[in-house]
Amino acid sequence: MAEKKGIPYKWLALITVSIGTYMGTLDASIVNISLPRLAKVFQTDASTVLWVSVIYLLISVSLMFSFGKLGDMLGRKRNYVIGFAVFTVGLTLCSLSQSIVQLILARVVQAVGSAMVVSLSTAIVTGAFPSHERGKALGILGAVVSAGLLSGPVLGGLLVDLLDWQSIFYVRIPVSIAGLVMAAILLREQKATLAGFRFDWAGALTLSGALACFLLFFNIGGKNGFGTAPVLSLAAGAVILIGSFIILEKRVKFPILDLNLFRNRLFAAGNVSLVIMFIGLTANTFLMPFYLIEGLALPASQAGMLFAVVSMSALIIGPVSGWLSDKIGYRLLCTSGIALIAGGLFWLSRLGAGASITGIIPRLMMVGIGTGLFSSPNNSSIMGVIPVDRLSTGSAMIATMRQIGISSGTAIAGAIFTSRQVVYLASLPQTSQASIPTNRLALIASYQDTLVIAAIVCVAAIFTSMLRGKALPQSINQPVTSTEK
Repeated sequence: MAEKKGIPYKWLALITVSIGTYMGTLDASIVNISLPRLAKVFQTDASTVLWVSVIYLLISVSLMFSFGKLGDMLGRKRNYVIGFAVFTVGLTLCSLSQSIVQLILARVVQAVGSAMVVSLSTAIVTGAFPSHERGKALGILGAVVSAGLLSGPVLGGLLVDLLDWQSIFYVRIPVSIAGLVMAAILLREQKATLAGFRFDWAGALTLSGALACFLLFFNIGGKNGFGTAPVLSLAAGAVILIGSFIILEKRVKFPILDLNLFRNRLFAAGNVSLVIMFIGLTANTFLMPFYLIEGLALPASQAGMLFAVVSMSALIIGPVSGWLSDKIGYRLLCTSGIALIAGGLFWLSRLGAGASITGIIPRLMMVGIGTGLFSSPNNSSIMGVIPVDRLSTGSAMIATMRQIGISSGTAIAGAIFTSRQVVYLASLPQTSQASIPTNRLALIASYQDTLVIAAIVCVAAIFTSMLRGKALPQSINQPVTSTEK
């Protein structure tokens, strides 16, 4: 295929996939800030409107492995384009919804499209770039993921304030259409052809069910308590389903997830480190708006600008870290990155009621630099050990581990934060020496405690990251039949 306008195909693929990746990760966070407005508009309670966010999470995460496998077998471009089209239809339906039920159903459509797009993004980029440039490419894609996750609340807040709740959907439709057209025209097909392939329906159903129970366990448990009967039932369901999945996967020829991949230290350590990192990092992403807006009484616009420091730092460092990983390997960069995140979270936990903007920015920069330093080589290490005919499995694994870390991290941080607030509200004097309301002091102290725990969690990822060994990037992928159109 001739290159378009002199631009190498690998960069065309990366640009195209970056649009879909940004849209998919943005959607995981942009809606949350509009939930209070939706409750008023549709005259419903918070527990009902919360399903606008929860259903998107459940559907997208539970289907990623299935769509990843279908992409490997039937064609990554074909499934990616179909997914982008479904996602665009979902955006349109969301903007046209006239009731909370219609909106929730539209989010289901959108989540299906997002699962198809996000599960294949990393695989398409990995297949487009040579192995010695994989880290650089995934560094850029990782920076896009960070930008999507962190810019969601900022963009969502601005759109809801300036326009209306529908705007968080309809203003993105033109961008989604542009991404769809680019994917259809520019991407080349990548497909593995294996004789006798049969889709593993039993594995897909048990894994999807296990992930759904796991995510519901953290989401409902974080709000209602982890000791309640329904929440414990979800935990039991997750354990039973994941056990059934492991048994089934050992018996099929073409499993949804090849469990033998976990015998590779790069793959296992990379995924474990990824989920631990996001559990710790999400604590600050979730709680810092409360600290900045309610604790320090900063305007929402200023808080949003501060949040951009993390994503901008990751955006700059990510590609550099990926490029370095192509030269020197993964372990040093990944371990240094997670150490910076842990240090940055602990440094943030030292912020008090009198914190200044100049004191907050370097702390956020440290977290952003650590995120960029860790994510790019970590993702590259995972994708580097995946055979070409199963690249989408690695891609889906990265996306799933990321979302599990975010979901569980949000629930755990929320539970710790809430419980510590209760303690501080009961123990702090009702009038403080600094004339700061007790509820503000309790909020700030709770934020500090939660960030200390988050930093400790990230320390655990330092050790799991070191277990990946000193391997240098190399192509171990086996040849696979593919078509390029």
